[in-house]
Amino acid sequence: MLRRAFAFVAVTLLAVPLLVNAPLLDPDEGLHAAIAQDMVLRHDYVTPTFLGQPFLDKPILFFWTEALSLRAFGMNEAAVRIPPLLFGTLGMVAVALLAAAIFGAAIGLAAGIVYATMVLPVAIANVAVHDIALVPFMCGAAWCLWRAAHDPRAWRWGIPAGVCLGLSILTKGLAGAVFAGIFAVCVAAWRPYTIARLAIALVVAGIVAVIVAAPWYAAMERAHPGYLYYYFVERHLRGYLTATQRHGGRPFWYYLPIVIGGALPWTGYLVDALWQLWRRERPETTTACAMPSRGAIAIVWSWGAIGLLFLSLGESKLVTYVLPVFPALAMAIAASLLAGGRSRAGFVTAVVALAVLPTAAVMAVHVLLGAPLAATWILPAAAGVAVLVIAASAARAASIETFVAASAAMAVLSLVAVLAAPFPRAAAYLTSRDLARLLNEGGTLPPRVSIVDERIGSIVFYLSPALRAEATPDRVHSASFTEAIDGARRDPADAIVAVRDDQLPRFLRLFPNAPQPAARAGTFSVFRVERLRDALGRGR
Repeated sequence: MLRRAFAFVAVTLLAVPLLVNAPLLDPDEGLHAAIAQDMVLRHDYVTPTFLGQPFLDKPILFFWTEALSLRAFGMNEAAVRIPPLLFGTLGMVAVALLAAAIFGAAIGLAAGIVYATMVLPVAIANVAVHDIALVPFMCGAAWCLWRAAHDPRAWRWGIPAGVCLGLSILTKGLAGAVFAGIFAVCVAAWRPYTIARLAIALVVAGIVAVIVAAPWYAAMERAHPGYLYYYFVERHLRGYLTATQRHGGRPFWYYLPIVIGGALPWTGYLVDALWQLWRRERPETTTACAMPSRGAIAIVWSWGAIGLLFLSLGESKLVTYVLPVFPALAMAIAASLLAGGRSRAGFVTAVVALAVLPTAAVMAVHVLLGAPLAATWILPAAAGVAVLVIAASAARAASIETFVAASAAMAVLSLVAVLAAPFPRAAAYLTSRDLARLLNEGGTLPPRVSIVDERIGSIVFYLSPALRAEATPDRVHSASFTEAIDGARRDPADAIVAVRDDQLPRFLRLFPNAPQPAARAGTFSVFRVERLRDALGRGR
């Protein structure tokens, strides 16, 4: 039963987003897609570039996979999203393998299902960002370290662990190595007899990781002297210790609501998982499997808790950074469910969350982005009703395996409804595809394209080859409101300024005479500079 549920979840959540084929989101997904596109067109697979300039903020591996997909499947949205979706599926498999090694096969399958149907992992897997690729490498390294801890020839497990760590360093810098190291410390703390073996494996893994990752980093240092200092000192060390990065200055508790909400629909089961960690009298067996040892459960919880603490202490915080904590949460929940039995409170929380989620997503897109409701509520509402029907069956399930499988079906149904209805609508409001189409129809790139108060992303990916070849940071750029007004005074008359709908009222208030847009492009109003100059008046 669990094997079939595992396969169903994996295949469905991999296929549905590709069938929906929503436009690329700004800024990060469009940015990463444009960088990979540039790799393919320039045949430069060492230096990531954007608008012809080196992009030094992220390593190369995820860009390589994106570029490979674009070469194989063409310059389209599906090709951009195949790599993150595959990495999401690999993360599901890696979580299952790690949990199976610690707790047994049944809990392993359940852990993979839980992880793959949590809101945050699903959300990140559906956009082209590097973080989703970190989980399979991190969990792969942790799996190797667990095997090393219980093998007299621990060194041999250090080799595949090092390969995983090297690939994680090529994906997201040192984050994966830090979480794998935390896992090893937790294993050693709860099982001291493994310390020597883990130390040997970690030494071997460290050497192999350097061998795997060093060639690209060395090539980057040769091509761009000072890159290693910038990436590992400025981006890593100073980014963690100081609030100098773009995502700095957020409160210590920033990740707490993200973890609670991101773990839905399984959040309610976390309470039971915590209770299982502390209770003293435990049944020897249950309907699914033997109760895991307290040490095994403590290892998983310690890994997640210390990882969350480590991230919370850092000054630079972003929603996607907390993803490496979720494998530990998924394993703890799966162990609690299969070894400790179902939870009424957890089940009710899951059912309510899954029934409400699709319709709530539709309403959020309507309220936050101003998208009309139209008929987008029909599929989410139907999915909510279907969730309640499946929940009634799950409540009567004869075994915990059947219960978990039914819960997985509810989760997939709800998530598919979100991916099929509100997600494409939101993407249409958060992309620059229509703006690029307008420029493509003009046949030539204006002397300057200023996008107000928004980072440049998908517009570059969607430009025609001829226009993309002309695009530079000076000709396609993000402008603050002040910069847009200054540009209206000095830029060529046929330059354009694009303003997203949510920024339009504020933009128009800057003019004594409200200018009229020359065109509409999706959610953008497009103004010619000559009209903006007229609207400013001679006296300004």
